[in-house]
Amino acid sequence: MKKVFLVLTLLFGFSFSQGPVSYYGKLKVREGRPFIDGVKGSDTTRLVQIRGVSFGWSNSGWESSRFYNAGAVERIAKDWKAEVVRAAYGATSRAFTDADAVANRNRIETIVDAAIENDVYVIIDWHSHNAQNERTQAKDFFAYMAEKYGQNDHVIFELYNEPICSNGSNSCQAAGRTTWAEIKDYAEEIIPIIREHSGNLILVGTPEWSQRVESVMGNAINDPNVGYVLHFYAASHPLSLWKTNIDNVISSGLPVFVTEYGTTHSDGGSSPNNYNTHNAARSDEWHSYMNIKKMSSAAWNINDKYEGSAFFGAVSGSLFDQTVPGNWADTTKMTASGKYIFKKLNDYYLTAPWNPDIASIKSPANQLLMPGDAVYEIFSLQGKKMGSDVSSLKNGVYVIFLRQNGTLQRKTLRIVK
Repeated sequence: MKKVFLVLTLLFGFSFSQGPVSYYGKLKVREGRPFIDGVKGSDTTRLVQIRGVSFGWSNSGWESSRFYNAGAVERIAKDWKAEVVRAAYGATSRAFTDADAVANRNRIETIVDAAIENDVYVIIDWHSHNAQNERTQAKDFFAYMAEKYGQNDHVIFELYNEPICSNGSNSCQAAGRTTWAEIKDYAEEIIPIIREHSGNLILVGTPEWSQRVESVMGNAINDPNVGYVLHFYAASHPLSLWKTNIDNVISSGLPVFVTEYGTTHSDGGSSPNNYNTHNAARSDEWHSYMNIKKMSSAAWNINDKYEGSAFFGAVSGSLFDQTVPGNWADTTKMTASGKYIFKKLNDYYLTAPWNPDIASIKSPANQLLMPGDAVYEIFSLQGKKMGSDVSSLKNGVYVIFLRQNGTLQRKTLRIVK
């Protein structure tokens, strides 16, 4: 009976509020290997892979900036099951003390504070296309953020969103695009400023809208906790065109982190002709590949705008009401891309090691003893009925539907023999 009692305790005694950060701890590049791991004992068979979403540009007056509030982070963590959120600081040439820059920075702090409160990771992103020409502002920004948040395990620093042109413009021929040498030179000025206060993971953008991670090979940054940024938009960027380059980067021992991706055309579905470019098949291919390579990711973006990549596109012209908690999980209010990301994150949550709704049974009894009038059935994740004999189950994750006192509950059960 002891074994039966243990099972009951695990299955029905959950009161944990633990999130991914409490479970994994501070993220670190595994020495000599292209993997990002947690400091709390992940092993070779279970490397850390976090998945989440990115906020849009934080700039004052931009439609995406209205989502920079604590309530949005709470709902994204609880309803969308995001393990990481990305706060995209809309970098400008304004001085650090300029009133608009301060207001912009305050939005980032709101997201970071809320991420810490909800125990999810947060990427503090210098969301710029020309960071090598914004060094003074970037130094001020990261010095401030690292001093304030650098000791929090939740925080990841992203130094450069999407490099485009060396001269600071957003349109140039290939010969005028920002090179890896220029990006590296900029990063090597910023990293020591962060390191004065923090040993946390730092991510560095790569050439051509952070698409050319192979540019880093043979010339990586000499810091033990740095990863390299990859961005893709599935409708425009089929995996088959990039897979060899990414494979080579990972094989060379360099970690890759997808800090931004979309399911749509690379313009974010912003033009009228590209609004309906959500491509589930190509997105599935990318997700399968990221899972194989243990690449963490954040989807673009939490916004309400007539853009295919905005999760809550205002097709009808009416703004998404954030103040109604139920709206966040209402798929009728989401774009095709939003529905896809929402489902992906919730599906991943079912097998997330930190998921507090998972029961881990090491010595399952022949039968679960249910309290009172409780009855239950066990199903596979694919919906196949598995009966009620726990001892016959193989290692894996299952779904239990429990009915007690007229109430139906869904629980998740992990079998580890």
